[in-house]
Amino acid sequence: MIHGWASFGTPFAFAKETTMKKLLTTAAALVFAAGATAQAQELTVAVANMSATLEPGRDHSNVGSQFYVNTFEPLLGKNANIGENEFLPALATEWTLVSDTVAELKIREGVTFHNGDPMTMDDVVFSLETMITPAYDGRIARSREIFGNIDRVDVIDETTLQVIAKRPEPLMELILNSQNGFILPKAYLMGLTGDPNLAEEEDFVAFSLAPIGTGPYRIAEFVPGERLIWERFDGYWGTPAPYERITVRKIPELSARVTALVNNEVDLITNLPPDQLAVVDNSPKHKTVGGVTPIFHLVFFAGGPDNKIITPELRKALSLSVDRDLLNEALWLGKAVVPPTHTYPQYGVYYTPEIQTFEYDPERAKAIVEENGLEGTKVEFITDAFYYTNGLLAAQAMQEMWREIGIEIEIIVTSSWECWGCADKISPWSNPMYFADPHGSFGVMWSPVGAGITNGYWEPLIGLDAYTKLYDAFRYETDPDARNAAFAEVMAVVKEDSPFLLNYQPYESWGMRTDLDWAPFPGHIPYVLDFRAGAIADAKNGITK
Repeated sequence: MIHGWASFGTPFAFAKETTMKKLLTTAAALVFAAGATAQAQELTVAVANMSATLEPGRDHSNVGSQFYVNTFEPLLGKNANIGENEFLPALATEWTLVSDTVAELKIREGVTFHNGDPMTMDDVVFSLETMITPAYDGRIARSREIFGNIDRVDVIDETTLQVIAKRPEPLMELILNSQNGFILPKAYLMGLTGDPNLAEEEDFVAFSLAPIGTGPYRIAEFVPGERLIWERFDGYWGTPAPYERITVRKIPELSARVTALVNNEVDLITNLPPDQLAVVDNSPKHKTVGGVTPIFHLVFFAGGPDNKIITPELRKALSLSVDRDLLNEALWLGKAVVPPTHTYPQYGVYYTPEIQTFEYDPERAKAIVEENGLEGTKVEFITDAFYYTNGLLAAQAMQEMWREIGIEIEIIVTSSWECWGCADKISPWSNPMYFADPHGSFGVMWSPVGAGITNGYWEPLIGLDAYTKLYDAFRYETDPDARNAAFAEVMAVVKEDSPFLLNYQPYESWGMRTDLDWAPFPGHIPYVLDFRAGAIADAKNGITK
């Protein structure tokens, strides 16, 4: 079966002095000797946030997800033009689901990594096995969440392998398409530090600062937290990249990003809130594009049943007292989506908007406060000024709503993530659609092995064993009606416990030159900056889709 191609794409931050010296030498070797000409096809992008590291197997962040699709590729691609799942060949040219536990794949020949090394079966097996059995601590969480049911990889011959699950795996193709399964260069990575015959923790750390993949753009420069430069990879196996060079700069302040755009210092900017759309649209050479993004902005109320401050009763009262429709109108001009439960339209038959998990009932919230003697409770809300679009404004609005029911919230603005998730504090969070299935969003965060529970943000009141049994009944079910019914039972636990509140799916916007034709694809995970062939048209640079 021969199809077209599509895929998508996403930190860890320390390195010893010796690692850094070797890393800088390696990074210098990656830079293209690109002859500068007046006609160079270039694009400059200003982003609100820039990753500290780039290691797709470990990454879990909204920020990182912007930067992977141009540089890395999975075994299975996905049609990014549609929201639902249509899988396509990528680094595997064909595949067969041999049984409900076995997928067999043919590996594409003639693929080259950005350092000139050919991609081999060793690289494919290495990339999968270091997710199945993580080679360093940074990948353990992603392994549990995404690859937890994958048992092993068996090589059949030099171009054929089988991926084998522990129990029937209805999400096999989604797992093989996930960013955590991108194919990495084994010899290059293991040779970055220490013993070149071992995959050591510092190898992955070093790789995250000088990454290479098989995609149409190579990373020519990466300054963590500040700047990234892509350059066209002339050895790419597929359709060549349209741009010779793309520079991505971090400009966290909204006003500075807008000014850089309208002054023609950059070509495209990210994270433009609705109240700033007119500023860009009124600039004669600029425009905006936007849409509802497959990510939930949420508040999570950390702490298990023994927490003395953020009790289950307080969580329930806080959740019931937030007028999410008002937040939408005030912050997003009504353009965001206020969800009834944890679900996205991209799930297709597993989209369940009929489930009602989150409600607004301030009178009931006040009654809970009074009945449990909670009036006057003081709680800190830890947030960042820039990380989430409208995040600080949302915190301030909720602060007033919570004051109405007698709860005093102190907002702490910090750029440090050290106390996100501290047991006696409230924090904003987001829950992206890591892949288009309920397990690929809710499950990654809130399943028994998800980040929310394993990090101690929530301990289900029914007990972890009972919750695990309930969750697995949903996770491994294949009949859509039965699976949706099982998911409704899981969400009933969430409704009772109130470990978090989904505020909305934000309506994110991008500003750009009027002669650019670009918008995020509905089949991508959130915020992906896809600048591959067919993804963007640019009249100034003579680029067509």
